[in-house]
Amino acid sequence: MSEDPIYESPDVQLARRVAALERLAETQDILDRTEALAVRQRQQVEQSRTQLLEKLSRVQDNHSAQLDQHGEMLTEILTLLRSMSHPAQ
Repeated sequence: MSEDPIYESPDVQLARRVAALERLAETQDILDRTEALAVRQRQQVEQSRTQLLEKLSRVQDNHSAQLDQHGEMLTEILTLLRSMSHPAQ
């Protein structure tokens, strides 16, 4: 029997077509599952990104508050030092 499908019997041609359709369905199933997995992973990445940005914002707010507090303390220290070096007359 030749490799050319034209010379195959109708049963063999039908079997080849059925097998090809089965492979196509399996491939489509794999693609669907891969796409679903990719969607879940993108959602997880976005959720992690959002959580990280929220944490970063809290850390920045905390650092800003600490810097403000330290600045106030330094201002008070400088005021005290100036008053000590230039006593009221």
